[in-house]
Amino acid sequence: MVKVVNTVPHPSVVKEVVCRSCGATLEYVPNDIQEGKSYDYTGDYDIIHFIKCPPCGHEIQVKR
Repeated sequence: MVKVVNTVPHPSVVKEVVCRSCGATLEYVPNDIQEGKSYDYTGDYDIIHFIKCPPCGHEIQVKR
């Protein structure tokens, strides 16, 4: 049985990134990461992982 000890994310999973569009420093946890496709000119695509910057809406690529 799973027991919730604390609902605050453990510091080991919290990561930081700086938005290159607006300069905001963002904290995120793995649950915040979204997945999308990035297409190239031949029609092929790569799976990308990103978070959205709340102040400016810019997509910031992160590692999963």
